[in-house]
Amino acid sequence: MSDLSLLRHYITKDEPFGPIDTFQVGEVDIEVLKLLFDKQNRIYKSFRDRPSIIMGRRGSGKTSYLRSVYFDDQYSDRIEISTATLLEQIASIVQELSHDTVFTETLAKLWEKTLWTCALAWLRSNSETQPADATAIDNYLNSMNVNRGDSNDIVLWKIADLYKGEVENNPKNGLSNILKLFDQRNFNEAKAVIVGQCRSKEKRIVILLDSLEDFKLNIESVERAIQGLLKCVGAMNNPREVLDVRLCLPTELSGKVSGLSSNAIKDFNRQVKLEWTPKELISLGAQRLMYYIDIHYPRLLKGRSPQVELSREESHGLFRMALPEWITNQRGFREQSISYILRHTQLLPRHLLLILNSVFKRSGATQLLSPFPVEEKKIIYGIRQVEEKIVTEIFSAFKMIHPTAKDVCERCLPHLPRVFSTGELRKTFTQYGKVVFHGGEFFEFRQMLIDIGAIGRVMPEMETDVYIKGKFKYTAGHELMVSYEDQLCLHPLFSGIYVNNGKDERPVYPEGSGMNDQDYRNLDD
Repeated sequence: MSDLSLLRHYITKDEPFGPIDTFQVGEVDIEVLKLLFDKQNRIYKSFRDRPSIIMGRRGSGKTSYLRSVYFDDQYSDRIEISTATLLEQIASIVQELSHDTVFTETLAKLWEKTLWTCALAWLRSNSETQPADATAIDNYLNSMNVNRGDSNDIVLWKIADLYKGEVENNPKNGLSNILKLFDQRNFNEAKAVIVGQCRSKEKRIVILLDSLEDFKLNIESVERAIQGLLKCVGAMNNPREVLDVRLCLPTELSGKVSGLSSNAIKDFNRQVKLEWTPKELISLGAQRLMYYIDIHYPRLLKGRSPQVELSREESHGLFRMALPEWITNQRGFREQSISYILRHTQLLPRHLLLILNSVFKRSGATQLLSPFPVEEKKIIYGIRQVEEKIVTEIFSAFKMIHPTAKDVCERCLPHLPRVFSTGELRKTFTQYGKVVFHGGEFFEFRQMLIDIGAIGRVMPEMETDVYIKGKFKYTAGHELMVSYEDQLCLHPLFSGIYVNNGKDERPVYPEGSGMNDQDYRNLDD
């Protein structure tokens, strides 16, 4: 088992559930990544099929799942390449060729050979398992002006310079001349050495391309470059291939990105979507809570190892010990504390970890001897402390396609009750929203609020004495369809920030967020 002392820098009394982002863990701390990574979910099981695209919302764990290859022994080498640098270099070539006809299939070949060149350069300098005869690799890389020890970024800059030089010298033939470079410089011979070695050892290599905060999809050359990348990645990770690629893409831009694809069915065939259920999130949280207890209150474990996997019932039971069973919310309704926490997320790990860190954060000496259960007021106050941060991140994630979302919500949502009609929403848009929703009409305005999860559709058949049930897009699995007759509702995160009325209104509970709700996803076991 891994040494839990490694976690002491990450699981603290100020951050009891540890880092909310994998980037807070250094690349060399593989054992820490492994300890913090939760394999008890259907998402991880789907990775056995070697997906080439990881699609998820911001905060869904894309980087964590991208780096899960570090403890997957089918890979001998894992190569992280800067997506921004790679995309920038290929887009610059597309820009140089803008006067020519550039076919997506040809761009895909350029991507494939560029990725392979980066892999060959990395393997020559870093791999522990060097091929017996690396002459072909040395000859190829030397001919591309790539030196032993060059970083991935330097390799990309050097081969991009070669590409640009070829375009300048032969402007009429463009991309076809660039592709000839690889044949002239014995690319296939170098590739064959690695393919043969991997097959003999029954191992693979994987290139990791993380998501970007801003893909610059408003630039034509970038759009064309991404189109070629999707074609390339969609054709990789086949059973006989030894070089895999894992590319992270944001769900927030899925409509825009899939619209760039020349054949979305083929390009996204090997895609995994990171979608979470409440039980999986509680399992993730329970594992972190076990680490926290072991490091700071070990007597409470009574000799039990914190690294033993907990069943779903044990995970839920751990939180029942650590939290009061019931709380009185700010509207005066009694509800289960775990339900109160879950409905203030959009079922994303980052949302849950932010809330739990805020709720369980040490506050005063009285908590040192008897930390559990936390007080009711800490749950309510803890959520209030971070809900604006969560909503701000949602606005940021959708900024590319909904740049006015924050301004619109600030102007419109304070004038809405928690439950309202389409007519009320239209009236609010006309009076308050239209002035900041530049150039859009009401239905685009409503769709924006649906996309970001600010509003959902009321499900009257599922209402209870405690909750109004709402269906939100992030658990719909597709577009959330709303008719004029449907009642609409505000998500608790947004109503918590923007609405300050209606004390007697029942709270909204997003469908799919309950511990006993049906799994909304469509994944194969």
